[in-house]
Amino acid sequence: MGFFFICLSAAAQDQGEENLILYASTLKKGLYKSFREFQFNSPSEEGDLVIKSRSTAAQIYLLASRNELVMRDRAGQEHKIKSYWGFCDGQHVYIKDNGLNEIHQAGYYCIYEIHGVQPSRSIYNQADMTVSTLNTPIHLKKVINIITGEILELSLYNLRKYILPQDPELLEEFSTDKDKKDKLEYYIFRFNQRNKPSLSSPQSGK
Repeated sequence: MGFFFICLSAAAQDQGEENLILYASTLKKGLYKSFREFQFNSPSEEGDLVIKSRSTAAQIYLLASRNELVMRDRAGQEHKIKSYWGFCDGQHVYIKDNGLNEIHQAGYYCIYEIHGVQPSRSIYNQADMTVSTLNTPIHLKKVINIITGEILELSLYNLRKYILPQDPELLEEFSTDKDKKDKLEYYIFRFNQRNKPSLSSPQSGK
């Protein structure tokens, strides 16, 4: 499914409305060097960009992220890209945060999930007297504010403290919901439905 935003703001008129990713029917492929480039659907660098996955062993023993972005030159040589905000392949948007992670949710707050592995404990096999490591998958969901670029872990605390206070009625519903710990994404979805981002904020586009 294509990546686009359904929450629009009239304040975008003064910011180059036709270029905002909020309004984009198509995504421009390339490298975002800053949040602002992502916000305005305006990658500053193109080329043969490829996401390459790393093995589980590399993630554990080299303390590396699960993937990396490389650029291939005309000779087919691959060059690592280190300093950038994110990447678009023309269909999906990825943010750089412990590797590249696809942004899924559309609206005021967008959701992405960090994936990784880490060794948690060693297991001794008495049959052959060997020790093996039990690897534990890591999954951490975060949200990014499409106006300010602020990134928060998706948690009960951050919903209660920073996000939902902008919508007192929804905050009240959240506060009385006994099952809220299992409905974090649901409340992001509800917030996005009920609230339209305003680009008139002095903190926008940082």
